[in-house]
Amino acid sequence: MSIDLKHGRVTSPKTRSLVATELGLIGEWQNNEMEGGKNFPATTSGSMPAPFESDAPSTTPPADGLILSGGKTDARECVNFTDSEMAEQLGKAFEWPCVSVTAGETLKIHWAYTAAHTTRGYRAFITKDGWDATQRISRAQLEEAPFFEDIYPYVPFSQYPDKLVAKTEHDLVLPKNKRGHHVIVLLWLVADTGNAFYQALDVDFG
Repeated sequence: MSIDLKHGRVTSPKTRSLVATELGLIGEWQNNEMEGGKNFPATTSGSMPAPFESDAPSTTPPADGLILSGGKTDARECVNFTDSEMAEQLGKAFEWPCVSVTAGETLKIHWAYTAAHTTRGYRAFITKDGWDATQRISRAQLEEAPFFEDIYPYVPFSQYPDKLVAKTEHDLVLPKNKRGHHVIVLLWLVADTGNAFYQALDVDFG
């Protein structure tokens, strides 16, 4: 049975889900569906905050430990794994590969879409200083506020289909005060459904 690809994913730089795809742990179609509630870091479903109340209400955001897969608990759960969990899964030593970055630089993010939903925008979160890489990513591991936002202001979404368009690339301005290994969680927020699409990448601030 063939499975239609849908939704979207980051194609560059290399995300955890791209690594998992290359390792044969998940399919490309699963990478396109890292989908969970869009009002993260909230823990419950509900209406979107002003001025976006007319957007579709958020479904329940992913639980701690499942954030990087958008809450998915099938094969996609592996993108949440620590290095030791991945090593156990693969039967060999493993470390999530890091993208080399510089604090304050602009990192170009490339997206590919197979269903370019009506888009509210994009957000990015990053791990706190001193986060524990031996533990799965939780809200407590992440900075509370996003370090990057690119949110379209047009409301209600139904009147602006030509403006609420998904971007094939955008510039992610990285924090100026980070050093060493961190995890970035990217969200593509959809206006007309309750979900966002989650993508995660490991970076090393030189």
